[in-house]
Amino acid sequence: ADKRIVNLEQPISENKHVADKCTLFTGFFAIEQLKLLEISAVNLAHNHIQDKTDEGILETIEHLDNASIGHFGAGPDIFAAKEPHWIDDTTCILGYCEFGRPYLKQIQVAEEDSPGVNPLRYESIMQDLQQLPPGKKAILYFHWGREHVWLPPHNDIQLAKKLLNDKRIALIVGMHCHRVQGYIEHNGKRAYMSLGNFLFPNFFIQPPTQIAYPEAIPAEYPTTRKYHSVYRLTYKKWRLVNRISLMLEYDIENKHIRHIPVIQDDDVPQVQELQGIKRYVVLLWIDILSLIYQFPRLVYTPLEKFNAFLFYKIWRFQIMLFHVKERGLIYCVKRVCDKIKGRMS
Repeated sequence: ADKRIVNLEQPISENKHVADKCTLFTGFFAIEQLKLLEISAVNLAHNHIQDKTDEGILETIEHLDNASIGHFGAGPDIFAAKEPHWIDDTTCILGYCEFGRPYLKQIQVAEEDSPGVNPLRYESIMQDLQQLPPGKKAILYFHWGREHVWLPPHNDIQLAKKLLNDKRIALIVGMHCHRVQGYIEHNGKRAYMSLGNFLFPNFFIQPPTQIAYPEAIPAEYPTTRKYHSVYRLTYKKWRLVNRISLMLEYDIENKHIRHIPVIQDDDVPQVQELQGIKRYVVLLWIDILSLIYQFPRLVYTPLEKFNAFLFYKIWRFQIMLFHVKERGLIYCVKRVCDKIKGRMS
């Protein structure tokens, strides 16, 4: 590809400040990895850019600038966060992060005098498009939707269609779900709701929910396939569904786009193109999901809610089993009772 653009799901910072939340961050070594991968630009509009606090946002941007790697979607203020990254003379890319949702909270939105992300709101997008020179196109890069579900919120589908009606928008690319979703085809253009993780290495979690880079790895440690609070250094491995993702290949001149299914190895951060029967199964599933997204709201919404309900019930049950294994059944029962009492009071 002439340009390689990715979602960078972390700040790059060496400072010691860490936000009080589930965190992802990396040290300066990530810059060298981005250069080895020949990354042209990165999206910073996501829910982890503030995980090393304001200082981490500014440090990330400084590291990227020094390495001549483009960035968009977040900045030291709202004006910088809204700046487009130009891919060529005709097309730019704009980054946005959803906020204020039950499934996307703790988002630091940039303001006139403070760093953060470019907020994902229709009115904000329209304002940004108004700033483009006449005749120029924009690719919209969204961090949105519920995690770990196949069916995105119906409002997101409607928003995608509404945006694709705008002649200034060439393509919409979605992130955050940690798994592949389908796409919307509307007005001769596409909105990919979620591409999946692509390259997201397994990592250690230190209590309660912070990513860790231990200098000495213990001989024995627990392993989880989920992301949750832990009691000691724990190794987080991704499930198969989270290791399958899509690359998009977009030809700006002829407006042709194709998606390529890829898979990350279970043990090492290595990605290769899917082949054989797995490839056809993934492509068929994407087509099925894309067809479901065309259902009317009255049909789609119950399916969407059932998908989310079923997943989160199974998810919480599997996490409970981890806690039982680590702390014992009596401890976990007491913990559940304390939560129930807290809600009742």
